[in-house]
Amino acid sequence: MRNRSALIFLFFVCLLTTFIETAWSQTQTQKCDGKLTPLEKTKSAIIGEGGMWAVFERYKLFHKDSGKAVQLDSKVQQLVWLLDYLCETVDGVPYNELANYLSENLKEKSKPQFKQELIILGKTETEIDIWFAFSDISLKNKTRKLNAETIYKAIQKASPLIQQYKRLIEDIGQSQNTEQIKRVDNLYREIEQLKSSDSYLAQALLETSQVPHWDIDESTGGS
Repeated sequence: MRNRSALIFLFFVCLLTTFIETAWSQTQTQKCDGKLTPLEKTKSAIIGEGGMWAVFERYKLFHKDSGKAVQLDSKVQQLVWLLDYLCETVDGVPYNELANYLSENLKEKSKPQFKQELIILGKTETEIDIWFAFSDISLKNKTRKLNAETIYKAIQKASPLIQQYKRLIEDIGQSQNTEQIKRVDNLYREIEQLKSSDSYLAQALLETSQVPHWDIDESTGGS
């Protein structure tokens, strides 16, 4: 009877441990997504209405500066996208199609051998070297870890900027003056400053910029 009770107790301990481990692995991305969701909703709602560009196009006073509005819209979208990238890769960067393609081939072939095959397919040596460098980066990043709390801090830093973006659009809708163009310029610079000063945002920008163009047959596939 005691042995049976001990086995039942051990079973529930193992079950609880498994549950805790699973919940922990799930909540890293899910919790991060939850913190980012309000910013994403605000951004999506504004962009869905045409963003700052649509507001500038609505009023003649701002027509000649509509390019600045487009640039700000782009920066806001990029900022939220980088934060989303950090949430999704907190436990490593999954292989994309190119990384998978390179990884599978380099399991079976040496780099010189595979390089010759790619040259036959019409790839240049420069392009192949870029691909191989990306393969090494992908392997390294696949298991790299991020600190979730540091990502949350980046989201907290970005939140006031997204709110400024929303407030500025609302203010322009209520009254129009040239000072608002300066506010657009200032907000653009603040977002740029955050991207360069926050180590995780800078890392996200670097990692995403390292993905090269690829198209095996120059007509289908690739990105």
